[in-house]
Amino acid sequence: MPKYILVGVDDMPESQIALRWAVEAAEQRGLGVRVVRAYLNDLSRWPMLGMAGYVPPPMPLDQFQHELDEAVRFARDRLGTERGSGWLADSDPPDALLTEAGEAEMVVVGTRSRNKMSAVVLGSVATAVAAKAPCPVVVVRGERRTGPVVVGTDGSPDSEDALAFAFEEAAQSGQPLEVVYCWQPQAEHANPVDSAEGLLKNWLAESLAPYRDKFPTVKVRASVVDGRPSAQLLAMSETASLMVVGSRGRGGVAGLLLGSVSQSLLHHADSPVAIVRRQVG
Repeated sequence: MPKYILVGVDDMPESQIALRWAVEAAEQRGLGVRVVRAYLNDLSRWPMLGMAGYVPPPMPLDQFQHELDEAVRFARDRLGTERGSGWLADSDPPDALLTEAGEAEMVVVGTRSRNKMSAVVLGSVATAVAAKAPCPVVVVRGERRTGPVVVGTDGSPDSEDALAFAFEEAAQSGQPLEVVYCWQPQAEHANPVDSAEGLLKNWLAESLAPYRDKFPTVKVRASVVDGRPSAQLLAMSETASLMVVGSRGRGGVAGLLLGSVSQSLLHHADSPVAIVRRQVG
């Protein structure tokens, strides 16, 4: 069965932006789109939930179905009838998306605007899906725009998968690719800073050679920059069309599903962010 791009929708404008992003990505890749409209029917779970004497109002199932039908219709109008499908899921939204993610090429979800409450808004869907999905997850913020695809790398296995995804995305979208290695020189380094930076640049160039051969049409700029990865990548997100990072970097802890850099970008980046988990097997 051909894979699809999975996208979650609800009644918020941000989900419509995510839907358009997913459909455009599917057009570029020759894939279909599967739309999930999830909801939690508290009434069906009563009286296990809530306070005594309170009965939740009935769910507007017709409205949910209408939202799903409109999203599927949009996908089919752009991609063809056979390449658009949907599921109205009586389930927690992250659980519904993760259920369908096993056959997906990627998952696309929208997020709210950046503000002090962004962590709370993100927590229920985007962060949960990005942390557990078996495929790349793109968290969309704002309309699709032109600009480089930016990928952060540090030589870890996670960042290798992120590199592969970033090259593929740049090739499909026609955007240039910027590969960034961030480091923070320490005073106790035995080698002079210039020497260490030169070694890193040589390593980065060598590590990218196989990808350049596989994607000869992608315009690549590789750089070694001094500073914290989260700060440097956030600054670059202001002009990027997509930021790509692994779910955990070299300092990742096995019990933490998302590292500090990916968490920071999810909550504060000025562009869509792709979180790429290490694929096993």
